[in-house]
Amino acid sequence: MLKFSLKSALYQVPGIAFLIFRCRLQIEYDLIRKKTHDEVFSRAHTFTKQLLKLLRVKVEASGLENLINKPAIICQNHTSIMDIPAILNTVRGRSLFCTKSELFKIWVFGKGIEILGMIKVYKDDKKTWKVLSETAKKIKETVLKDESLTPYLVVFPEGTRTKDKDYKMGEFKRGLFSIALKHNLPIIPIASYGGLDITPKGAWIFSKGTIYEKVLPPLYPGDYAGVGIKGKTINLQNDTWKRINDGLGELMKAHGNQKT
Repeated sequence: MLKFSLKSALYQVPGIAFLIFRCRLQIEYDLIRKKTHDEVFSRAHTFTKQLLKLLRVKVEASGLENLINKPAIICQNHTSIMDIPAILNTVRGRSLFCTKSELFKIWVFGKGIEILGMIKVYKDDKKTWKVLSETAKKIKETVLKDESLTPYLVVFPEGTRTKDKDYKMGEFKRGLFSIALKHNLPIIPIASYGGLDITPKGAWIFSKGTIYEKVLPPLYPGDYAGVGIKGKTINLQNDTWKRINDGLGELMKAHGNQKT
């Protein structure tokens, strides 16, 4: 059962609903004025800043030099619903998140994320794989112009949020890495720490705090040679998991005992 605190029920949730509604109206106004998709997407970045301020959540990012300015797949460990605003705050490109198809049916919110280009994922793995592969192909073919937002496909390869208070990561789903190889898209690993302490899984309770994001060196499918497709996929999957896990360990060592 979803848990609420009195503060979240009376202040935070209504505040979030207001921000969503206002952002949705602004998007519609942008469309009427025939703004570019990048200009419309910038609303997501503005919304993120306002949301983090409302919830009194800070995001501290490091390793930003590893955010290559070219189409790529972003992989991050999944700790809480705050992962999405944390990534939008850290990555100044056009971050396209994979979202459950049911969320697109929510009034006001669903149409907004559809306009922004978020990706529907389904319970059927084959259908989801096809959608992600098509999105990866479109991202790969994007021609970047001056000041245009770099497109990134953002995936949480564990498939679900962790419940482990020690931030222990689960196994990564392999399909994503076969897509990266098929379309030769680099993978940018990001380790995240702090989200679980702000919003536990199964709760709409937002505690004041800091989310620490560490962008790690990218992995390039072209560097994997000498084995078959399955072997390359497994190696890329394992290397991504290890890189994020090591980064997470560094964040926990640096910030695990701090009060935020």
